[in-house]
Amino acid sequence: MHINIALNPLDMLDALVAVGILYVFLQKYAFPPLLKAVRERQTRIDEDLAAAERRHQEADQLKAELETQLKQVKARAEVAMSRALRDAEDEAQQIVTRARQDARRLVTEAEAEIATERDRALQSVKHDVADLALAIATKVLGQELSDAGSQRLVQEFADQLAGSGAGGDPAS
Repeated sequence: MHINIALNPLDMLDALVAVGILYVFLQKYAFPPLLKAVRERQTRIDEDLAAAERRHQEADQLKAELETQLKQVKARAEVAMSRALRDAEDEAQQIVTRARQDARRLVTEAEAEIATERDRALQSVKHDVADLALAIATKVLGQELSDAGSQRLVQEFADQLAGSGAGGDPAS
């Protein structure tokens, strides 16, 4: 297959003139707005990149500040926790101390009350024994003793009980 291309110099000149006119037209009317748009776009891209870099630096700075603040908050929290724990331990110790003091006071009061009741019971027993001894003596002697005499006998018997039974067995 054979292609035959014929070149006519006039056609070539017409094409060359048309391309030149097109070039001048494009140079005057089409390229300036296109170049302006390309420059504006490049400027916007550069500005956006610069703004992004600034935001990145600001974010890094903010991150560093937040990390510093977080460390400070953690340190303050640890101090507060230590203080709270120490205060709680002190309070617990005070509660234990107060409880021991209250227990000692209650034991002392109970011992005093027991001693008082024991003394009261001993006095009652001594009085009852004296009355019983007087009743027995009256039956044994077969006579009534006078009130003054019975009071004297009861008192002597109570004194003997107090002297001999204060620390030991009242039957001895």
